[in-house]
Amino acid sequence: MAKTPEGRDVSDGHIVAVLAVGFFLLDVDLVVVNPLLVPISKDFGSSLGVATFALTGYLLTFGAMQLVHGTVSDSVGRVRVLRAAMAGLAVADLAAALSPDIWVFIAARAVAGASAAAIIPVTVAYVGDRVRPERFQRTMATLLSASAVGAASATLAVGVLTDLVNWRAPLVMPALIAAVLFGLYARLPEPERPAPDGRSVRERFAVVLADPWFRFFIPFTFVEGMAMVGLFNFFNAALQKHGHSVLISGAVTSAYGVAAIVGRLAVGRLGARAGGAAMFGFGTAALFAGYVVAAFSQAIPAILAASACAGVALAIGQSALQAWVLQAAAPRIRGGAVALVACSVFTGAAVSTAAVSGLVGADRFGVLFGLAAAVTVPVSVIGTLMRARFAREQGSQQHRQEERWLSSP
Repeated sequence: MAKTPEGRDVSDGHIVAVLAVGFFLLDVDLVVVNPLLVPISKDFGSSLGVATFALTGYLLTFGAMQLVHGTVSDSVGRVRVLRAAMAGLAVADLAAALSPDIWVFIAARAVAGASAAAIIPVTVAYVGDRVRPERFQRTMATLLSASAVGAASATLAVGVLTDLVNWRAPLVMPALIAAVLFGLYARLPEPERPAPDGRSVRERFAVVLADPWFRFFIPFTFVEGMAMVGLFNFFNAALQKHGHSVLISGAVTSAYGVAAIVGRLAVGRLGARAGGAAMFGFGTAALFAGYVVAAFSQAIPAILAASACAGVALAIGQSALQAWVLQAAAPRIRGGAVALVACSVFTGAAVSTAAVSGLVGADRFGVLFGLAAAVTVPVSVIGTLMRARFAREQGSQQHRQEERWLSSP
């Protein structure tokens, strides 16, 4: 049982629940624009390719600011950084809802991405500070399931609000949730952190990059972000360009959230028996299958299946990756380490969305999803093999520690 700064007792369940609300907001804000790209481009008289830069700008600042939020939280505190970020997010989303033209909208969403960027690295570092290592993946799967529910809820709510009001109304939704979270985060206890070691930010990042595993993680997660976080965002637009409404498209792609919940249950049941390598391999294989289906057809059944596969990949594959990163990161630099990896993931996602903007503008979604499937193959194979190697190295280290303990007088 932890205590808040005011001395109130807070259970671990309450803490995870608040963190889950944060991850719920994370995906609400990440996906709220996806169903709106077509109506926004029509309203502002821009091409769909230009409107796509609202997604690219968000992901780019979201990735870059991971470094700032994660590192700052190592020194000033996790809770303080989360609350400041929620204030910024609420203001930015309101500005996006009131935008007079496409460029102001793109800029406002970029600021929203910079603010929302705090949620992943700071929350994951918070979990690493307070949760036992054997519960990392289960806790992360819970948070990722909450984010998937946010994605499903957002796509449905966006469709309803756009049909009933206009495309601006859905953007008020994440602004209001951010304002609520500003208060909820104040009820979290600030975890104890190791005493400052006198290192500068540059020196802290140098320590992270001196670790061979993080030298692998940075380029690997850049490519993984393209597949897992970037390219699936176009499932909704593909349906709309094939003549379906925002509401119908949102209902179909909300299968992502439902499948992620099922995936979370699978993690809970299989996590103790299946290794991290198997979980990562299964999750990325599901993502590959989804992209292959979507490459051959962008009809409702195909996108429904593809969205479900992406949800399973999030809950099982992405949670396995995040647990892997937490296990590899030393507590003293955990915030910066997680931030570097998250920055790499979302920078890769931003680059991928910008790279395919021409395909989106030309309605060549089959080619787009075929490329996504091709990118997923090396991610799945290399990630699974390297995760298995990490497990072997950990087992060897633990065995050597046990031998030293048994041989000590």
